[in-house]
Amino acid sequence: MHVADPEDLRGAAHDRAMLAEARVVLARRLGVPPGEALQHLIWLARDLDIDLAEAASLLVKDAGSGPVGAVLAGRRAPRAEGRTTEREDVLSEAEDVLARVTAEDTAGDAEILAGMGDDPVARAVLDGTLDSCVHLVPVRDAAGDVADFLYADANGATRDMFGRGKEELTGLRLLRTDPGAVLSGLFDEYVGVLEAGTRLERDSIPYSTAQRGLSRSSRMSVRCVRVPTGVCVTWRYHVAEDRVARRMERVERLALIGFGEWDLATGEADWTPQMLANYGLTPDEVPQMPHDLPKAVADDDLPLMEEAVQTMFSRREPVEAEHRVIGQDGTPRHLWVFAEPVLGESGLPVSINIISQDITRRRGVERALAETRRQMLKQQARTAQERKVAVTLRRAILPDEDEVEQLPGLGMAVRSLAAESTARIGGDWFATRVMPDGRAVFAIGDAAGHGLPAAAAMARTRNGLLGLACTGEPAGRLVGWLNELVGNMDPPATGTAIVAHFDPSRRVLEWTCAGHPPPILVRGTHATTLEVVRDPMLGAMPGWQYTTITTELSPGDLLFLYTDGLVERRDADLDERIERLTVILRDCSERPDRVLDEVLARMEHDRAADDTTLFALHVE
Repeated sequence: MHVADPEDLRGAAHDRAMLAEARVVLARRLGVPPGEALQHLIWLARDLDIDLAEAASLLVKDAGSGPVGAVLAGRRAPRAEGRTTEREDVLSEAEDVLARVTAEDTAGDAEILAGMGDDPVARAVLDGTLDSCVHLVPVRDAAGDVADFLYADANGATRDMFGRGKEELTGLRLLRTDPGAVLSGLFDEYVGVLEAGTRLERDSIPYSTAQRGLSRSSRMSVRCVRVPTGVCVTWRYHVAEDRVARRMERVERLALIGFGEWDLATGEADWTPQMLANYGLTPDEVPQMPHDLPKAVADDDLPLMEEAVQTMFSRREPVEAEHRVIGQDGTPRHLWVFAEPVLGESGLPVSINIISQDITRRRGVERALAETRRQMLKQQARTAQERKVAVTLRRAILPDEDEVEQLPGLGMAVRSLAAESTARIGGDWFATRVMPDGRAVFAIGDAAGHGLPAAAAMARTRNGLLGLACTGEPAGRLVGWLNELVGNMDPPATGTAIVAHFDPSRRVLEWTCAGHPPPILVRGTHATTLEVVRDPMLGAMPGWQYTTITTELSPGDLLFLYTDGLVERRDADLDERIERLTVILRDCSERPDRVLDEVLARMEHDRAADDTTLFALHVE
């Protein structure tokens, strides 16, 4: 089971944090939700041909330049929550009606239907009606007044608001099955038709009823006529039309699309509420006619709209255009408009259909994205320049491999490989020096981070060590001073290092490890990592007393030092990778230069991932 390396976990956590921060920055700039901002960030990374983490880094670095404002279109609030209260009122009133009519005695209902006799007129009405139609007979109280109606019969098309048809309704009372007849006043009108013989016609009225704790509402059209035994009622629910109207209303509200129509013959205009809102008009204001429409647009867009209107009337073909409307607060609103003339038999326009959509938010996002992209390109250029300086600085500080100073009593080979990806150039360094007393000083280290800050920290750390080494103090004391130097850098820095003194006369190695991967000692056919004291990395713990470790070496021993670029992989455990390196070193050649070549080949070194520095020292 692989255990994630702490450095990899820190890197992954850093990338996630950077991505989250970039998403928030972009969402604030564009005025969009974080989820939509993430999608825009992905598109920006693809557009700039960089990975997502680098795009996030550029955006976060650039966040200090100030927000890029996006002009947001106003959104209407969702439809009023009062509909819930309205339904509760309907249920309450319906329950009152049901409580009253349920208390009435219905024992004589069957007798009323049995004694009704044949009614051919009612049968003719039922048979000749395509919509829902029922035959109602009156139920009278002791005073002779109509207290309710009974469903005597119904046609096959009959369906009430709860889906009940002829079989379910026949023999039941009207008010028990449909208390909405009382709530809407239709019951009283049915009674009026029965007693006066008048005809009832109601078109598209709002209607609500309830049953068993459920309420239903719709617009309906109803007809009622008298027949010899009672009345016949015909109705049609406009459920489908209401559904379409609700959908259109939602489309208008969500997409900020308005519809309008001009009647050129009468000079009348019919605009939907969203159309009026797009042009900043209230429901009480009269919409502009086509020739007056350009007057409502911003001055800069006036020629464009005048040309569009002229084209529509002269060529008699649809036109589309984008223009701005200046609101009362002085804020411009961007509208996309599509208009088409409706031609009469003479070929002349008789009316104009027009659609407008408020695209202010879209244009604001586009402007903010364009500005963000421009700033990211500037930041990318600055970053590229920093990387170029980092590469130049690294080459200037670190000597070439064939120019490395040879150390007494040691055969030495070194490889210092910069990352192929300039984004990953880090702070790997090495140093060698011969002391006046004949001892050899060598060191290897890695300044944390990448780019110019890491290269600068590397240069200061390496040069600082070479200066401190002239004191001749033990490795632990040198690293302690180096720790204070790194910790006081501006900006603050951290890093790892191994610093060692080798006495060729005694073949004794005195060394200190500051958070660096452990060296590997190859003796004959055996290879093992040297036991290290777990002292902290440079710059992490001010005032820390570092331990000097003493290791006796023998002729023919091979000491191998390396930076984490050789062994770290996001998909592998660090200890397993070091163990693999140890196994490889057991079978390697004794020549230091060949050892380095074999290790790089067999460890499947990834040049693009990170800098890598290797030291192979053969004890003579």
